[in-house]
Amino acid sequence: MKKKKIVIIISLIAACTGLLNSQTMKYGFFRETDFITGFSMQSWSTSNDKITEISIPVTIIVPVSKKLVINVGTSSAFANLNSAENKLNGLTDSRISASYITLDDHLLITGGVSIPTGKTTLEGDQSSVASALAMYPLSFNVPSFGQGLALNLAGIYAFKTGNFILGGGAGFVYKNGFKPSKGSDLKYQPGSEISLNLGGETNANMRVPVKFTFDITYTLYGADKYDGKDIFKSGGKLIADLRSLFKVGQTDMVIFLRERTKGKNEKGWGFLSTEEKNSNGNQIEAGYLAYIPTSEKFGIKGLVDLKLYSKNEYESNGAMIGGVGAGFNFMPINHFGVEILFKYSAGSLKNKDISTTVTGIEVDGGIKIRL
Repeated sequence: MKKKKIVIIISLIAACTGLLNSQTMKYGFFRETDFITGFSMQSWSTSNDKITEISIPVTIIVPVSKKLVINVGTSSAFANLNSAENKLNGLTDSRISASYITLDDHLLITGGVSIPTGKTTLEGDQSSVASALAMYPLSFNVPSFGQGLALNLAGIYAFKTGNFILGGGAGFVYKNGFKPSKGSDLKYQPGSEISLNLGGETNANMRVPVKFTFDITYTLYGADKYDGKDIFKSGGKLIADLRSLFKVGQTDMVIFLRERTKGKNEKGWGFLSTEEKNSNGNQIEAGYLAYIPTSEKFGIKGLVDLKLYSKNEYESNGAMIGGVGAGFNFMPINHFGVEILFKYSAGSLKNKDISTTVTGIEVDGGIKIRL
């Protein structure tokens, strides 16, 4: 029962703040120190351009006790856009967080700081590279290198009632800002974020036992400032995530469906006004994942996913992209594991009456060493 509560509140708290990685945290409690690294190569092409990024994440997870975990992580990334003369390389911001579980494993509290080790000032046409990395449908692992100092605090409470485990909580993120232009002291400060979250899980006995989970998160954004003046405020964001987890024979399977909607933005200079039309379209993502252990040390995995982003009210930023991938996990000894995933994606980006065909290749590798 305690492990179930831990998993559900960690999943919930990950939805409340962008400074936590839920998968990392799930492995953190009740374990020895882990060192996790690897690489990711993502490349997307159109008929006349290509954007490629290679990233190398490093994470150290230190369980101080059964209740306290410290997590330290950073990444290096190397990005190149064929049509741009300047590449975008360097470290990303580094993250340090601590998580504490208490009240008989009902309450999880976490706090973290993002240290500004990443590149924030762009030179030449690096802004073109940064814009390509930030395109949401392409899902780059490092969409931005640095955003300055940031702090987060979040808490989640979970409990069991009948055949359900339910939880809810809130998170807060503060961003101190950064100087985006070389040779200028003008500062851009992203708005603070407040997230409210509700989630849960239950089990059902069908032909096979099935676990259903849901997460609903609503995020409110403060105004972005430039030179101390309000210039932009993102509309409130609602994310609903549904998942079913089950096993057929030796195969573990997950089916997920996620919908993301946002309200109208506000824009201006010192005084903000709501945009006439909503520039945020509805976004739906769905997928299927499977893992088949072929032995105690080796297993193969596969996935299929689909992104369906409707155009906004200005008839732009639509997308339909499907992907298929396969890979393996190999753990020759208890303290060392390797995983590899290959993925191919294809689809289109839609703006007004123009549809641009895109294809993507992704290769991910991971190494976990238990110290």
